[in-house]
Amino acid sequence: MPFQYSDAKGRRYTDALGRSLFSISLSLKHDDPATCLRNVRPDISYVRTFTIDCDNSGNTCRGLLGVSVEAKSLYISYRDSASHKQVQGELAAELLNGFGAQLGAWEKFEDPEVGMLRNWYLQHDIDNTILTVTHIVACLLPLQVTGYSLGGSLASMTALYLARKQMVDTKLVGNVWYSSLTKLRLVTFGEPRTGNVGFAEAMEKYVKFRYRVVKGDDFVSAIHMSSIPRSVDPTTTLTGTLYRRQPMFYRYLVHYDNKMEKGDTFRICGLSDDFGCRNTHRSFSISDHLSYFHIDRDKFLREGCPREELI
Repeated sequence: MPFQYSDAKGRRYTDALGRSLFSISLSLKHDDPATCLRNVRPDISYVRTFTIDCDNSGNTCRGLLGVSVEAKSLYISYRDSASHKQVQGELAAELLNGFGAQLGAWEKFEDPEVGMLRNWYLQHDIDNTILTVTHIVACLLPLQVTGYSLGGSLASMTALYLARKQMVDTKLVGNVWYSSLTKLRLVTFGEPRTGNVGFAEAMEKYVKFRYRVVKGDDFVSAIHMSSIPRSVDPTTTLTGTLYRRQPMFYRYLVHYDNKMEKGDTFRICGLSDDFGCRNTHRSFSISDHLSYFHIDRDKFLREGCPREELI
């Protein structure tokens, strides 16, 4: 059944929020993310980036941890594929076995503390870094997690990982957030299907502010070939165990059925696969996947990430 998303201030998705967070993920494509951020988001202090092997095929994953005293927010962001070769690998893996499975993540969701992500956090000591940064800033910082394409999958896994570790308290009482450390927001862009019903249920239980932003007929965010079936129909009769292992998107989907230019509208869908809100049967556009917010990424990066083009 559809769930109603919140339209309350501070709990809803806005185009301004989307553009602001997308700029952080896009900065990770720049040779010098700190320089890019200084131009497009001068309020964010560059903290650190990490680039590591994220599978056994030589593919790399890159993330950024930053803080904005002005916005009173801590940011964790991930970029999309590191190279053209990895873009092809990402699509091929989704079609064959699911890229999440290749990463040792949650395509077959069992335990949120398994696989690559936990090792990444241990290797780079991100847990302690987050605690240290929030202590230095001396306030309860909202934690905003974001990512684009493959980075969106990493972002959603990160949000669930942190929520399950109770590094963030996601409870909302009335209009007041109560937090032992921070409040958690997740916004991804062009995120491929990351997990199954078990993963989606955990996301919706632990990560209350969560939006998957999709442009038009973006192919990557709607792959449904025979080896990676479309998300399961909730009305299908299956055993409990089998049902939980079926592919499933988590809610909520933010769908821009346009060019995503400034001022363009969007819809928020209340179902995991809401065909009445977004028809994934016709979602075969690579150009939509590569042009979020109507930005020519190569030109944007080459010109030093001009703020006025995106925000």
